[in-house]
Amino acid sequence: MDFLHYNISGTQLSYLDLGLLIIYTLVCVGIGLWSSRKQGDADFLIAGRNLNQWGFVTSVVASYIGGAAIVGYAAYVYNFGISAIAVFIGTSLGFIFFIPYAKKLRKIGAEHKFYTLSDWFYHKYGKGPGAVSAAILLFVYFGMLLNQFIAGSSILANISGLSYEVSLLLSSGIITVYLVAGGFNSVIKTDIFQYIVLFVLFIILAVILSGQQTGLLLDVVDFSDMNISMTIAFIAFGVFIIFQSAEYWQRVYAARSNKVVSRGLMSAAGLTLITGFAITLIGLSAHHNSPGIEAKDAFAAGLGHLISGKYLGASLVLMFAAIMSSADTQIFVLASSVSVDWIQRFSLKKPGEHRLKLLTRMSIIFFSLLGLLCAWFMRDLVAVIIFITGVGFTIIPAAIVSFHVKLSELAVLVSFISGLAYVIALAIYASLQTSSFTFFKDNADLAILSIVVSGMSLLITQLIMRSIIHKKDV
Repeated sequence: MDFLHYNISGTQLSYLDLGLLIIYTLVCVGIGLWSSRKQGDADFLIAGRNLNQWGFVTSVVASYIGGAAIVGYAAYVYNFGISAIAVFIGTSLGFIFFIPYAKKLRKIGAEHKFYTLSDWFYHKYGKGPGAVSAAILLFVYFGMLLNQFIAGSSILANISGLSYEVSLLLSSGIITVYLVAGGFNSVIKTDIFQYIVLFVLFIILAVILSGQQTGLLLDVVDFSDMNISMTIAFIAFGVFIIFQSAEYWQRVYAARSNKVVSRGLMSAAGLTLITGFAITLIGLSAHHNSPGIEAKDAFAAGLGHLISGKYLGASLVLMFAAIMSSADTQIFVLASSVSVDWIQRFSLKKPGEHRLKLLTRMSIIFFSLLGLLCAWFMRDLVAVIIFITGVGFTIIPAAIVSFHVKLSELAVLVSFISGLAYVIALAIYASLQTSSFTFFKDNADLAILSIVVSGMSLLITQLIMRSIIHKKDV
């Protein structure tokens, strides 16, 4: 079930490809070890809240372009055509729309020493909503971590000739080493390196397409097939996903200033569009040249059509680097959530930053091992992406409205729980079908309707609570 089985399983690493892979590994581990030198506890936990614009931009984009973007969105393009590029258009708009919220977050986060997205809910509404939001995000980000491990290990297996299992051990081991050493500083610095590596792939694509493949570029990018309703849905998806993405909140907390936040998000919007176009082109190439394959194989097939065998191994090494840049982000989000959102919040004696650092390191090891174990047995990606997105969307209405309206704690709790109940009910229904994975792939819109259920529950409960308070006042 490896998603790169189609058309690339025979790829052999040249000495150049092998050298690139070894250099990539050594640089990542070296960055982690270098980041650990003379670093304070705040540097490990949140980059000392001194993240500059270059680090902010590359880290935001690199964390976005992982297994979900590369495999999931290429599959969407294969299924829905050019309309799926609207996901990246929506995400770019989402970064811009997020700017005023991010500025407020950075200020409040610095005052109260926020580390996680759930810190916001703990601060605004107390332990109940804070804990539920943290539980939702733990589930979502662990699912996302599985996606990265599966995608990255499948690529490494196909380009190296190693087994999937050995590739999984190697890729997860590399990440664990440099994360344990350098923490959030390692995440930021490796993201800078990994996005530069990914950008090299875009240059390769551009050079190839400017030559003999220009006709193919004009042939596959045909906007006449764009579906208006799907395009609108994809744009909305892209905009809203920013508000449930804990890694972006974390980078906002780490930013040096509001100028870094605003300029960084604007730049990230532009780079996301460029990246999205490249991935869309790959998916469209598969859509055009390989009808009848499974959607999860679209990225591999499309890349194989666009890049000759001479460059294919090197290109896959670059994509492996891109996927791993998201995996380290998700491990760190999970680890910091456990240490901050759970242990710190519910301990009788609040741990200081040094203790949080040790707890986060232990959590990094735990989630790396747990992710490795689960990815060892699970190999399907696209349906998992859709399901966990539906779960994550349950926190979006409360997250956005909380910046504008004073919500009751009960309204936020009901919003979270109702959205979760909807997704769980949908999962149970899907399990009764012939294939639950097929159901989620064919009904992606039903999964993300959790945002509507959560939003309506928030509105109704808030109105009821206001009515009760008004009657008491009268």
